Amino acid sequence: MTVKYCIYLMGGVLGWLVSEFAPAFPLIIVAIIFVLYDAWTAYQLDKRVHIIYPDKTKRHEAKFRSFAFGKVVRKTIPERLVLILLAFLAEKFVFVHVAIPLSYIITGVILAEQTLSALENNASCPLDENDGRFWAMLRRLLVDKTSRHFDVDLGEYGKLSDEEVRRMKKRIHDYEVERGRKV
Repeated sequence: MTVKYCIYLMGGVLGWLVSEFAPAFPLIIVAIIFVLYDAWTAYQLDKRVHIIYPDKTKRHEAKFRSFAFGKVVRKTIPERLVLILLAFLAEKFVFVHVAIPLSYIITGVILAEQTLSALENNASCPLDENDGRFWAMLRRLLVDKTSRHFDVDLGEYGKLSDEEVRRMKKRIHDYEVERGRKV
């Protein structure tokens, strides 16, 4: 009989938690989508780095690393989730008489952080030198994540010999021809 009542008690507590935090669920879902998009752009950056710098990367081909994704699931998402829930609790119980949408502000900051990270991933290590003014501008303003994530020293990036530049351009051209992008 006591197991039955413990299950009832746990169900009641779980139901109360769900009903208490229900207004914060859409914020949590949007934040999780942005975190997952940032992880996807990091994977896309990994693929580009393996095309342009195959001899300077640890692996021979780009792959979706479960360790990196596990870190996102175990560390990044729970940290952001706790921040949103704590902001929601503070908004509901501390700032009762003041209309401060703290959970929305915290979620907005999280979304801005993840958007900036995704833009850095997308702007880093371009396949095509003529990929547009927007990405060229972002490359000047944002951090290039190539060396940080994929074991490439960017100090050598500006000091490439003419032969290395020709070899990289040929590799990019061969890749694009293989993909059917341009000839």
